[in-house]
Amino acid sequence: MAIPKIVTPTYECELPSTKQKIKYRPFLVKEEKVLLVALESDDDNAIQDAIIQVLQNCIMTEIKVDKLPIFDFEYLYLKVRAKSVGEVINLKLKCPDDEKVLVDHALNLDDLQVKFNPDHKKEISFAKDYGITMKYPTVKEFKQDQNPSEASFSLVKDCLSMIYKGEETYDRGNIEDKELDEWIETLTPAQYKLILNWFKTMPKIEHTISYTNPKSEKDFKLKLQGIKDFF
Repeated sequence: MAIPKIVTPTYECELPSTKQKIKYRPFLVKEEKVLLVALESDDDNAIQDAIIQVLQNCIMTEIKVDKLPIFDFEYLYLKVRAKSVGEVINLKLKCPDDEKVLVDHALNLDDLQVKFNPDHKKEISFAKDYGITMKYPTVKEFKQDQNPSEASFSLVKDCLSMIYKGEETYDRGNIEDKELDEWIETLTPAQYKLILNWFKTMPKIEHTISYTNPKSEKDFKLKLQGIKDFF
């Protein structure tokens, strides 16, 4: 007689960028093992690949998770993680003033949402009728330990979708890498700063925790941002 199988529940959420409805399930023990092995390796690439693999397994809607904007990817991961091992993460926060005292904090993953800057747009204007259109980086393109204000040259290339001047448009797919390199190098520092600011203001999941050292009564804030902070 065959052992009865447990029916895995399914859930639904909306992608923050498009509001597309996504069906997903919790990850299973075999998938949790993949995550734990990757985490123990302390290898950022291994951790990233494991999260992509597990998330793709758990998403039941026809999408490629590694092609999603980074903030959509992180949002889906947190949704899957919450339904798999619990909505609440119990954190122990070290107090910076003495590096010894630990403060307990319960973080509810359901409280985390993608934050949108109302002034952020995909189009960056350099001058009248001259500028570029950007696309959001994917999980493969965006490094979690990289400060958006210090975005690398290659990330700028990856996320540039189109250049326009007057009525002429130049799609990224039709521009040779060498030609694009030369074009970026001719930008003024002010123009390049506009691109870096675009990364800084793009949608993101971030959460700030306020806590107090019970001994010194000093207050502190800790900003969490990116998958590794919520792993």
